[in-house]
Amino acid sequence: MNDALQKKLIIMDDLFPCLKTGFRVSEYNYYLNRYPNCELYSNVYTTYINEYAMVYPQYLNKIKPAEIFDYARKDYSLIYTVFINGILKYLNMIQATNTPFVFTLYPGGGFWLNDPMVDSKLSNVFQSPLFRKVIVTQKRTYEYLIDNRFVTPEKVEFIYGMVPHPEYFDQTIPKKFYKKGKTTFDICFVSHKYMSKGIDKGYDVFIDVCKYLAIDTENIRFHVVGNYDDKDIDISDIRDKITFYGLQNMDFFREFYSRMDMIISPNSSFVLVPGKNFDGFPTGCCIDALLNGVGLICTDDLNQNIEFEHQKDIVLITRDVKTIIDIVKYYYDSPEKLYELSALGQLKAKKIFDFNMQVQKRAAVIESAMK
Repeated sequence: MNDALQKKLIIMDDLFPCLKTGFRVSEYNYYLNRYPNCELYSNVYTTYINEYAMVYPQYLNKIKPAEIFDYARKDYSLIYTVFINGILKYLNMIQATNTPFVFTLYPGGGFWLNDPMVDSKLSNVFQSPLFRKVIVTQKRTYEYLIDNRFVTPEKVEFIYGMVPHPEYFDQTIPKKFYKKGKTTFDICFVSHKYMSKGIDKGYDVFIDVCKYLAIDTENIRFHVVGNYDDKDIDISDIRDKITFYGLQNMDFFREFYSRMDMIISPNSSFVLVPGKNFDGFPTGCCIDALLNGVGLICTDDLNQNIEFEHQKDIVLITRDVKTIIDIVKYYYDSPEKLYELSALGQLKAKKIFDFNMQVQKRAAVIESAMK
């Protein structure tokens, strides 16, 4: 048996076991299952553990509140977490136990570009003698770390994308097609709102598109998942054609996406934190939609795309409302073209974001660091 499997992996997190943080649940559950001596310490244990335990009772005894973490123990082999703010939160704990660490540097979570305070965070982490390796998921992140000499290339593992929900690779719920199983053409917008009107995610652009489309298309319907409602932007003109679902757990999306024809994501870099923040490409919500056979229409203003082909398996756009309207109308009038695009997009996404491949690559980094 692999010696690393018997060693003690410690995961620290400030949002898990919230079921709405799907990529964490998918990745951490894999480690909890793979490593017999894995323990996870959560800063929000009391808030979310009961809901999590209803779905994943098999891991309950491995998840503990962060406040009972034993600083006196010295038998931890490795500590792991995600985001720069995450690893910084636990750096004192890491140093107190003299435990090596690995973390994943996703966009967001305190990491953006060209900011002295963020650069100081990065330097603080990477200069620790206990740092072993960082996993990055975007080309822009990799280039920023290497070009600014925060870390040498051998300390960076570039694993494009994220860990998706493993059930997306099982037998999917049969998809409903416009004019073949349903009478409406359904367009969705899915994201978390971090600022007024969701401008960084393009919610304002999406609503403008909806208002124009509603004028001369009788059977298009619009769907919004996330912490948005009718008070963010006036939607009185399309109230009878738009549905808000709020924030949802992972178990909501397979059925939801089976009814969706298209997802639009006009997100923009450097808006939430002017000149500095950026999203991954595609966003996590868009990856989920692709894996469930929804046609993806999205921006890529930082040219982070390294896998998808424009107008073959996805459609790349700017935030220009008229151009997006024209694209939607084209596919509305030719749904067979949209379903060809979405089928190829799903096929490509299942190859790139294959659950087993994603977790095994990450596990290889972790196990190498535990040797």
